[in-house]
Amino acid sequence: MRSRYAVFVIGFIGFIFLFNPQAAHSHEAPVNAEEAIRNQFTDLAVDAVEETPIGGLYEITIEDAVLYYHPETGVTLFGEMWSKEKKNLTALRKAAISSGKIKDLPLDKAIKIGDGPHTVIEVVDPDCPYCRKTHDFFNKRDDLTRYVFLYPLTQIHPEAEAKSLYILCAENRQEAYDAVLSGRLDDLPLVPCSDGEAAALLDQHKRIGERLNVRGTPALWIDGRFVSGADFRKIAGILDGHF
Repeated sequence: MRSRYAVFVIGFIGFIFLFNPQAAHSHEAPVNAEEAIRNQFTDLAVDAVEETPIGGLYEITIEDAVLYYHPETGVTLFGEMWSKEKKNLTALRKAAISSGKIKDLPLDKAIKIGDGPHTVIEVVDPDCPYCRKTHDFFNKRDDLTRYVFLYPLTQIHPEAEAKSLYILCAENRQEAYDAVLSGRLDDLPLVPCSDGEAAALLDQHKRIGERLNVRGTPALWIDGRFVSGADFRKIAGILDGHF
């Protein structure tokens, strides 16, 4: 995780302006906007720079954050951009960035559940109560193909790592996953797993969670659309064609 990313995840009302006095007193526009932007943000890893519908204003993406920069004046804008049709362009852009990250995931390494027409990618902590509620919600549908990656958050769920290994060591991972997520094994001692391949697979699952910038579970991609947490109204809306 990039150390400075936290600067950009604070919620803002309206716009906050960061001013670069040196740039503001220059009457010459930068020759190369992207180069100017990267020079301005030398301590951050800029993922992409794109033009916006507003001339001279550029969109910058840093992990999942979206901000706007005007190279000629050095003004940086944090907030949301809306179209005249009342579309939240910033939210749409964030959703597109998030969904783009799942294109090359190794789904063959995930725990596959179901064979329905809707594709659901899940990043899950087996001891997360909201993950368990989501699992119960999904279990009641027969129109899903689910791909589950385990992401134990051991700092708040110290047994999640052992439960993740138990699932990946099982001969039938789908059944083991259901047993753990249903809570049936919570008060039972788990047989320790020392399978090196399972441990390596769990490490791969964790790296996938990090690559997707998961900061809370469950993190879901439903037919390519990102959903953070157990937002059942949004989940059902996407699956049923209402969103």
